[in-house]
Amino acid sequence: MKRTHDTLPPEQTVTALAHFAWCALVALRTAQQDGQALSPLSTHAFLQRWLTVAYKQKRFPRAIASDIEGLLTLGRSKGPAAGLHHRLEYLWASCTGPVSAQSDLYRLTYAIEQLKSQGWVNAAVSDGDWGNEALLVQEYSDTDALLVRKSALTGGFSDEGKLIAPVEFLVTGNLSACTEVFQARALQSVMVALNRISLQPKQ
Repeated sequence: MKRTHDTLPPEQTVTALAHFAWCALVALRTAQQDGQALSPLSTHAFLQRWLTVAYKQKRFPRAIASDIEGLLTLGRSKGPAAGLHHRLEYLWASCTGPVSAQSDLYRLTYAIEQLKSQGWVNAAVSDGDWGNEALLVQEYSDTDALLVRKSALTGGFSDEGKLIAPVEFLVTGNLSACTEVFQARALQSVMVALNRISLQPKQ
């Protein structure tokens, strides 16, 4: 089933993510100046609470709610090993630094947001659905869509966001428009079929 998403233009999404990360880091720094959150465990607990409140109170645009939820889920599952402080610092640096300093995963996310702002649909599908290309093409035949196998997306990137294995996309619609957006974000892709492109790790 197709899903609709709350989206912002990519520049606004980046700005919203940067603002979110900045607010979290400032809150942490303020707490540390007050003698709180000085150990890794207490830092994790503080950020987990802050993220929970920010998510529940909807302090930030809905377009980045999934990013906040992702950090919350990671924090709950991994505890202090999730490195929330490091991840927020990295998010801030990625959103405010030059393209060359951004991770492969971040640049892919930005490219996808740009396509979505142009009316594209993006979906990560199961291995079973991915194996039925004809059904996917039929389902998305009336729109520009960028589809990816969820397991390939998960396994294709390191924890630092570096592309470590090829990630293939099924494209319904304007393939050249999609590749142009990828190229603009310094994402190296090759056409592997008339309606498929693959991101390739840098050699």
